[in-house]
Amino acid sequence: MTVWRWLLGLFGRHSHQAIDIPAPAWKRVCRGQPELSVLSVEEGERLRSLAGRFLAGRPFYAGGAIELTDAMQLRIAALASLPALSLGMDWLAGIRSVVVYADAFEVDHEEVDEDGVVHHVRDLRAGEAWSHGTLVLSWADIEAGLDPDYATSVVIHEVAHFIDGANGAENGFPPLGKGHDRVRWTHDFQTAFDRLNREIDAGHEPAIDPYAATNPAEFFAVLSEYFFRLPEALWHFDAAIYAHLSRFYGQDPRARVAALSAGKIPADV
Repeated sequence: MTVWRWLLGLFGRHSHQAIDIPAPAWKRVCRGQPELSVLSVEEGERLRSLAGRFLAGRPFYAGGAIELTDAMQLRIAALASLPALSLGMDWLAGIRSVVVYADAFEVDHEEVDEDGVVHHVRDLRAGEAWSHGTLVLSWADIEAGLDPDYATSVVIHEVAHFIDGANGAENGFPPLGKGHDRVRWTHDFQTAFDRLNREIDAGHEPAIDPYAATNPAEFFAVLSEYFFRLPEALWHFDAAIYAHLSRFYGQDPRARVAALSAGKIPADV
C-alpha cells in the first residue's frame, strides 16, 4: 500500500480535499519533467496544490502487473493538473479514476470505412479518455515525455480530450469563456486543420505530429501537447492557434521558456 492510499484510507477521497505533497518529492517531479521545470515558483506552488487535490479526488489503479508507486502517481497528477493551472480543477471533474498500464494496451473498438461498413478493430493505445470518467495511461509513454525534444505528452493529450468534451462532445471546440471570439476560434482552427491535411495529402513532412490531422478532437489534443511541451514549435506552426490556446488555458509557455533562458526562473524549483 502506497503512502497516498494509506492517507486516503484514513481521510477518504473528496475533490475538495488535498494531499500535502512533500516539497522534496515535488521538486524531483518538476526537475525531471520539461514542461514543469519552466514554471515560476508561484506557478509551481499553485500546481502542487492542484496536484494534491487531483490525488485526493480520484483513485488510481494498476492495470496488469505494474507496481504503481507514489512517485508515478505524483507525476501523473502534476501533468494532469497542468492544463487546469488557470482554468481551475472543475475542468477535471470528468476524470473520476486513473488506470495505469506498464506499456501500450489493447483496445477493441469499431471503425466505419468509406463504404459504411463497420469493422471491429483491436489497436494498441498509449492513452484513452473514457466517457464514463476513466483516464487510462501507458507508463512507458509517460516516461518518453522526459525527453525534452519529444513533443508528445500522453497525459496532457488525454486530459485535453476531457476538457474538450466538457460541453458534451469532443469536437475540438471546448467551452469558451466570454473573453473568447468563438467565430475566430472556429475559423483559425479549421484553417490550420485543413492546411495540415493538405500538406499530408501532398506528401509533405508536416511541422507537427500528423496524428493531429485525424479529426478536430485529435487536432485540439495534439496542439495542446505542443502548447505545453514545445510551445515554440506550435507558435511557428500557427501563431494564431498558439494565441488562442494561451488565452484559453490562461498560460504562456513560450514566455516561461524565454524567462528560463534569461535566468529569470530559479533553477531550484
